Amino acid sequence: MKTFLHSTYCNASLLAGLAFLFMGYFIRRYPPKSIRTWYGYRSFYSTQNQETWHAANAYAAHISRRIGLLLFVFGIACAIFFTAQTELFFYVTISPVVIGALYMVGYTEWKLGQDFDEDGKLRNSKSQKPNSKPQAGHQ
Repeated sequence: MKTFLHSTYCNASLLAGLAFLFMGYFIRRYPPKSIRTWYGYRSFYSTQNQETWHAANAYAAHISRRIGLLLFVFGIACAIFFTAQTELFFYVTISPVVIGALYMVGYTEWKLGQDFDEDGKLRNSKSQKPNSKPQAGHQ
């Protein structure tokens, strides 16, 4: 009889999916209040001020839950499809974890860049675009 560690159900996508889900729900339920807390999404952009810190953690928690669900489902599918832990199995289950983590960081940084300027101040979409009415037609 195979132990859990040697079964295909012990794979990177499944375990990382659970970790991403837990992290996303934990940060959503108990968002870090201060930049100095021991947990939270940390980058140069997210630690500029309290406003960017809260926004970055909200974005990261949202994406983390989605990635976690996808990884969990993918991990179960790999466990059913593969019969043994082979080299291909490791590559197939680890690759989505790396891609998911990179996507979470990239999306969060992109979203911070869209919502905040270089100094960490919230962008005002109304002040950037002139208030002009679209013309209905030519006369």
